[in-house]
Amino acid sequence: MRIIFLGLAIWNTIFFVYTIYLGETHSLMKYGQPLWWRDHFSVALITAMFTCLTQSIVMIHFMGTGKGIKEAVEGFSLPNDPQTGYVRRTKRFKARTSGLATMGALLVLVSAFLGAAHDTHRIGVLWHAVFAYFSAVFNVFSFVVEYRVIKENTAMIREINRLIAAKKAT
Repeated sequence: MRIIFLGLAIWNTIFFVYTIYLGETHSLMKYGQPLWWRDHFSVALITAMFTCLTQSIVMIHFMGTGKGIKEAVEGFSLPNDPQTGYVRRTKRFKARTSGLATMGALLVLVSAFLGAAHDTHRIGVLWHAVFAYFSAVFNVFSFVVEYRVIKENTAMIREINRLIAAKKAT
């Protein structure tokens, strides 16, 4: 999962940079309607959907691994101290990422809605721009934190797998 998430996060960051670039240069277009991949609206919509997908994958990953770890601890009678055990660590991992993933997806959606409001001349560009920049920075920050937590979670799963293999060998 760590490598998959890293790829998603890198591509998502590239999409953010390209979307912001198109937003900044959108008013400078001189040739009428641009192609879809040069249109800020189209690329921003794809970026918003991709960000929601990436953040949803993080939440689903921790829900799934949390359940799997809990079942492994119970099924193989692995040591599980209530304060520092595997289930407790899994809950901490999920707590560290769920808020970031949820907020990241919500911020990008608010940015998209404000962009639509700007396109229909309901609000000025400043509101959309501020939210878009904040959304991009927040999501890139959350990708860094989520990657670290996924890395810790993967190490813990490998540790559990070693314990299970040792129990099966005896």
